Amino acid sequence: MDFYEDLSVTREEALTLLFQNWTVKADTELIPVQQALGRVTARKVYSRNALPVCRSSQNDGIAVRSADFAHGLPDTSGWVKGKQYVQADTGDDFPDDYDTVIPVERIYYNDEGQLLFADGFIFEKGGFIREQSSMVKEGELLAEAHVRLTPVHLAVLAAGGIYQVEVIKKPRVVFIPTGNELVAAGVKPERGQNVEANGLMVSAFLQQWGAETFCYPIIKDKPADLEQTLDLALKTGDIVLINGGSSKGAEDFNARLLQKKASFFRHGVKAVPGRPVAFAIIDGKPVINLPGPVIAAFLAMDWCVSGLVHHYYGLPIPVRPKIKVRLEQPLIKNPDSEMFFRLVLTRQGDGYTASNIGFFKSLPYTMLKADALFIAPIGVTEYQAGEEVEAELLRGLEDL
Repeated sequence: MDFYEDLSVTREEALTLLFQNWTVKADTELIPVQQALGRVTARKVYSRNALPVCRSSQNDGIAVRSADFAHGLPDTSGWVKGKQYVQADTGDDFPDDYDTVIPVERIYYNDEGQLLFADGFIFEKGGFIREQSSMVKEGELLAEAHVRLTPVHLAVLAAGGIYQVEVIKKPRVVFIPTGNELVAAGVKPERGQNVEANGLMVSAFLQQWGAETFCYPIIKDKPADLEQTLDLALKTGDIVLINGGSSKGAEDFNARLLQKKASFFRHGVKAVPGRPVAFAIIDGKPVINLPGPVIAAFLAMDWCVSGLVHHYYGLPIPVRPKIKVRLEQPLIKNPDSEMFFRLVLTRQGDGYTASNIGFFKSLPYTMLKADALFIAPIGVTEYQAGEEVEAELLRGLEDL
């Protein structure tokens, strides 16, 4: 199928159509909490423990009987540890007849080892006691379903007595690089050849998002080989990515292959770079034809494949922090599509100015120097120098 701009859809429409036509079939597995960082819960998790098991000390200090303070501060010169008071540091249990904790900052011992109170000390009956179950209650909700587990979650789960957690199995994503001109990374290209670099980027993004990646060897531009490889990938993968052959070239077979085999198919999004993305549902699974250029492949991964992986998990699609920036030069675009402008930011007073990298810098400069993305919407043709726009940060402000 040739690429026709008038049949393109917006990025939002593309994801909506994919989600509507894809019935996610995600299995679950039970794994140790120690291995659960970054995994996504399959169902709600509730505490099996009650902590503390009985009341305990909230601070480092001593535990006393409030009855000894019924008539004001007692004479403690003859007090003996283990009789009138006991040590009670943070989290400590202590005998039940001691009902109040006095923090260590409010006591001291003189040269004779006698216990004394600091100046201004006021006794608080029942003070600095952590009540039974005040830290974790049995049956308390520890994690919602469809939550990506963080280091903090792991501590909370362990405190709640959870040693294994049911998580959604990682989606298996098959990546198929295609093109007669491609050679594997590490091979020095000769005339007419290009390095297959997208596989490393794609795999790394998928790992960040919690997917398993299976990278196939480079497939040449032969329709029969492409179809055979796609059929094999569909048997093993939950999502299939074909890289290259998505546009109007004489050897751009992949979009046509997807259309031939798909129950649902669209070709093209109203976004530049990365306009000739093809997306399909084949055998009930999403198949995305990523454009070959690294920048276009990055953007298709960023909005489309990220959306699919997060939808598989039942998670919201991540949203980057945004910042107001002032443009240093005009920006001009076609009103029929969104335009992704890669910006270099410079601090100016209390704000930031933004310079557009453009499309003619080297790949390393374009990909590595960009601090932010400005996505100019459909319908707009121009922004003036000095105009303020809202850009998505690609790195933390501390790294600018």
